[in-house]
Amino acid sequence: MARVARPIGRIAKVALSLALAAAILVFAVPRAGGVGWPEIWTAVAALTVSQVVVLAGVWFAGLWVHTLALTAAMPGLSARRALLLNLTGSSVSNLLPLGGAAGTVANYSMSRSWGFTPSAFARWALVTNIWDTLVKLALPGVALCWLAAAGVDADAGLGRMALVGGGLLLLAVLAAHTLARGERGARSVGRAVDWVVRSVGRRPPADGGYAAWAVRLRRDSADLIATSWARLTVGKAAYALLQAALLWLCLASLGTAPAAVVVFAAFAVERLLSMAVITPGATGVVEVGMTGLLVALGTDPVTAAAGVLVYRAITFGLEIPVGGVGLLWWSLRRRSTRELALAA
Repeated sequence: MARVARPIGRIAKVALSLALAAAILVFAVPRAGGVGWPEIWTAVAALTVSQVVVLAGVWFAGLWVHTLALTAAMPGLSARRALLLNLTGSSVSNLLPLGGAAGTVANYSMSRSWGFTPSAFARWALVTNIWDTLVKLALPGVALCWLAAAGVDADAGLGRMALVGGGLLLLAVLAAHTLARGERGARSVGRAVDWVVRSVGRRPPADGGYAAWAVRLRRDSADLIATSWARLTVGKAAYALLQAALLWLCLASLGTAPAAVVVFAAFAVERLLSMAVITPGATGVVEVGMTGLLVALGTDPVTAAAGVLVYRAITFGLEIPVGGVGLLWWSLRRRSTRELALAA
């Protein structure tokens, strides 16, 4: 009976999360922009096929540039396979609330089929996620400084996000510095994590807790980070810049694009809010935050709401079918390889 209840409970959670995301999109996005859905749909419908192709091309270019960071974190991984890992992992993650774990499992299976060891994949997943988090936390502060330099009155919400992101970024950098100092520092960070885990009623891993895990992590990752940090940073930064450029193009294709500094501020908000995974991919939360900020900084409401929806449809929605096709192709090819091995 318990076995039956667990899948039903999971399905209910997914359904509830999807319903929440849909409700936020339907009711909150128009309120954030101060416009109605008829105006938004009219603007979106005015997009031409050539414009959509250009937008999709910029999106794909960003994904390809991102492989520079992904291949740096796993020596021996080709750019083509890194792209496949990115798309398939995102496809699974975007369908589920807190779906990052499911995406990681899919990526793990793929990397193992290509001959990579479990430790190599764990190091890859950890290092790429650390760099991704650092970039997300740093962007609001960069946007706030750019707005101040350009003489644009910053939105109060962006200021709070920059403050929170800066605080978390400082903590992350201090933790990374402590890890890099040696095994004693790594063990100290691991013990702090053990304390946090116990304080919320969870148990640390049995084999020495996170303190032992942090020591092993430092040994495995120190050399990789020392030799690959530049490629990791350039790959992540270039990917972020192309994503921001895509947002600007989405707004420009639907009306008058705001200044680059305003677009970058909205992109920074999107990156930070995407960490709030109460819905799949933080759907609804991200769109409301981006639209509200763009309108607050002087963007035409219809252009802001429609542009954000088109941007998210490409960066979030398009990953689901494209990544799904990639996952299906890999599954069929893997099955064919197994059948040939059995026949031999």
